[in-house]
Amino acid sequence: MQLIAAEKLLDIVNAQVRLVELGSNLSAVIDEAARVAVRLTEADGSVVELVEDDEIVYRSASGIAEAQLGLRMPLANSLSGHCVLHQVHAECSDSEIDERVNREACRKVGLRAMVIVPLRAGGRTPAVMKLVWREPRSFDKQEVEIAQLMANMMAALMHQSALEGMDVLQRRLTVDQVTGAANRASFYEQLRTRLKGNGTEPGRVGVALLRVDGLAEHPAEMAGEIMRLIQAECAENDVIARIAEDEFAVILGKAVRRTVVSSQVLRITHAITRNPLPGRRDARTRLMLRTGSTLTPDDGDSAADLVYKAYATLNGSDGHALRLQ
Repeated sequence: MQLIAAEKLLDIVNAQVRLVELGSNLSAVIDEAARVAVRLTEADGSVVELVEDDEIVYRSASGIAEAQLGLRMPLANSLSGHCVLHQVHAECSDSEIDERVNREACRKVGLRAMVIVPLRAGGRTPAVMKLVWREPRSFDKQEVEIAQLMANMMAALMHQSALEGMDVLQRRLTVDQVTGAANRASFYEQLRTRLKGNGTEPGRVGVALLRVDGLAEHPAEMAGEIMRLIQAECAENDVIARIAEDEFAVILGKAVRRTVVSSQVLRITHAITRNPLPGRRDARTRLMLRTGSTLTPDDGDSAADLVYKAYATLNGSDGHALRLQ
């Protein structure tokens, strides 16, 4: 192992403290650890892939890989699978000439180089972390060492859940700890499933995004109440998720046309803005609700397109003031 610069070691120690503070919030743990690894290695993105039966699932993704969040891939005959089975790391300096990788999959993500390290927990490897770069490169700046240190931290915090069973580990990586709803990774995975349909031509799929500016400054109970209000306006086959500290998302199961999507978003907006929310912490903090929505095939037919365009409309919205107790 190459010696890691002192300033980077300090960053890693500080990251360890933050990860311990996050504790059992495993989704936040892997997001934070991957974020630090990306910053310290100057990677263009990251993926944390969880092993589920004979597949690997993208449970965390950032940068150029974010659009692949929730993606499922066969474990067999993949470089990630090799790292899982043999509990070793792997380096790919150029995906265009490396015969071990899926070249088309790499092109789809937009990567040319990557480092993959195993997350070892209790003698098993339930996951791997992959750091990716847009351009070919050699690895000589402690990329592997830094990635493995961050992976080891993740693995240590995942160990107890893994001991309780892979189903427990999977649940803690796909459920928002505060609201009990699906998290960002689970939202993307279920959106991909809806878009694929059931083997026949899929129906139209709508997506609604809601951001509550200022929510992070208030107690967690407020997020729980907002989630309850959203659920009350949704149908049984809708998927409701908390995808960030101040963002919520809904996959609309009855999105037959845009007017239906707009009507449901309006009902959710009215429910949140017309009901007082608990836990007001600071009267000077102003909460604003912003919404955006999309519909297939008008706004795209991939999860990435639908979410990207929903964010575009959300960021352009004026917002609605929320009532606080």
